[in-house]
Amino acid sequence: MDQPMLTAINLAQWKILALFLCMCFVSVLIVLCTKQKEPLKSSTPPIFKNDVEPTTYPPVEPLPDFEWQKTEPLKLRPFKPKYHLTMSIEDSTLSELIEIDKNYVDRIALRKEVMKKHPETVLGAEDCVKMAVDEFYTWLVGTYLPTRFSRMFKVIGPAGDQPSLLHNLATGEKFCLRPADKPLETLRTMGGLVEDDLLFLLPSADGDGYTLKGFVTCFPNGFDTKKKLNLKLRDIHKPVPSYKQKLEKSMDRYFDRLKTGKFIRRANWTITSTDQLFTDHGNHLYEGESIPKEDLDIDKARVRCERQFVHRLPQTRGILFSFKTYLYTAGN
Repeated sequence: MDQPMLTAINLAQWKILALFLCMCFVSVLIVLCTKQKEPLKSSTPPIFKNDVEPTTYPPVEPLPDFEWQKTEPLKLRPFKPKYHLTMSIEDSTLSELIEIDKNYVDRIALRKEVMKKHPETVLGAEDCVKMAVDEFYTWLVGTYLPTRFSRMFKVIGPAGDQPSLLHNLATGEKFCLRPADKPLETLRTMGGLVEDDLLFLLPSADGDGYTLKGFVTCFPNGFDTKKKLNLKLRDIHKPVPSYKQKLEKSMDRYFDRLKTGKFIRRANWTITSTDQLFTDHGNHLYEGESIPKEDLDIDKARVRCERQFVHRLPQTRGILFSFKTYLYTAGN
């Protein structure tokens, strides 16, 4: 009697166990099917459009009614009641990169004269800077100037052929759209085309910071740019009091992080005892230096301001520091 009862109990237990296992199996199938419907997740973060830096310059805003002969020079007033050594930068746009006014022709003539008399001071280039210089020149003469100032610059060429020249209607000169074989000659051409001085910085060979590799600076403010060639940004500013303590790290970091498509503007000012735009010495007094006493001629003294721009070249990824100099009398 006992044996049949045990057998019946065992059979009932096995049925319950089998039912439980079947339910578990169905649950697992449901979970797996649900997972397959979910999108696959990558272990690497997605690349958003905002993270992709452009490899070309953005469009230039035209000034179709611009008349350089009637345009007054900018009146920069970057003065503050208390002096603080800071970067003092602000965002700008590509279209504002170059300013032209009624002094253009006279300034260009002066720049050519300076380059002829002082080529060793105002022009310099290493071979490695050619690609960066060529990139900016090609865009400047082929796109920026004829687009921004269309009544002043025209791209021209033989009938039926591709345009090959930039015609400067203000001076009557024509410039080849292709850069010269040597970066120094391309810099010379740009020095006689726009009023802005140009300094090209490339990543340093040791991966630490940026180094000056090419320049045209017809209107230096008391320094010989040739002596700055092949120096890192921090070494160029070494004589500036408190630069190392207050600005060196932030400047290096900012240049490293500067993205293409971002255009930075700032202005600085000094008071000089001369009305000359080309001054390769004397306008700065660095720590430990002395300056001889001299009689100040208030009629020659000037407030000297620089309208400065910094941006990264989109293809070669070099950095271009450019500036236009303005002189104001004390009466202004």
